[in-house]
Amino acid sequence: MNMKKNHNSKYYMLLSFVHILLLLYVVYKKKDRKTIFFTFLSIVGLAFYFEYPLYILKAYKYKTNLLKNREQDNSFGSVLSQALFVPTVAILISSFQLGWKIKFLFTLYFTFIERLFIKLNIFNNRWWHSIYTMFSIFTYFFISDAWFKGVKNGNNLILKMSQYNTFHVFYMNLLFLLSIRKKFRFKPFRFTTQPWYHHYSFIKVYLTFETLLTMYFSEQKNKRLKIIPFLLILIMDSFLIKLNYLKVKGNYWVYVFPVRFISHLALYILQKGN
Repeated sequence: MNMKKNHNSKYYMLLSFVHILLLLYVVYKKKDRKTIFFTFLSIVGLAFYFEYPLYILKAYKYKTNLLKNREQDNSFGSVLSQALFVPTVAILISSFQLGWKIKFLFTLYFTFIERLFIKLNIFNNRWWHSIYTMFSIFTYFFISDAWFKGVKNGNNLILKMSQYNTFHVFYMNLLFLLSIRKKFRFKPFRFTTQPWYHHYSFIKVYLTFETLLTMYFSEQKNKRLKIIPFLLILIMDSFLIKLNYLKVKGNYWVYVFPVRFISHLALYILQKGN
């Protein structure tokens, strides 16, 4: 069992290391780091939104064996893929303005990795297929190019959407880190054999709407309206805890509340800086 665990995790860790180096290379070589920062987090957000319905519909399963709980491990694999592996290559291509041949080459690279991981039984396609991976990643690279140009040229719509995506990605990742420590869990169903699957499925939908609500009020001229989403979240959390639809291990104000507060504070700072 330990040999199998090491067998799985070493491939994901190696791939993570390579892509972290790739991201550091882009940041080092390119001077327009603000554009790179916003584009990268924005396209991570786009990858998240693409992955959410696939996760809920159980399109595939990751087996990183980096976490003990199987569903948390599966979710962690999807985070690595959508927040690191694919976006890192996309920002490399966009920032260096590489053409369609390089895009196609990296599309084949990711398809090869997927097929290799399937063969090694550290990733499984359920109803998903590698041809879908090829098409979606190749398209994603072109979307990344357009987004990079929009941020660089100061396109107002792209910049507003970038703020939304940056806030969402930051918020979602903090909540994910909290969840893998099992400090909180949503319970949309009282009786289930897949509690963490339902938690992650629920929070993907829940946080998407929460982010939309927060961004709407944050754009209002009346500054007092900006606090409304945060107050609504606290009320909703209290309500869900009372109904036992939100389980918190320990003190809510010590674990969950700081993540809520820090995320909204980060959005405020982000908007003030722009």
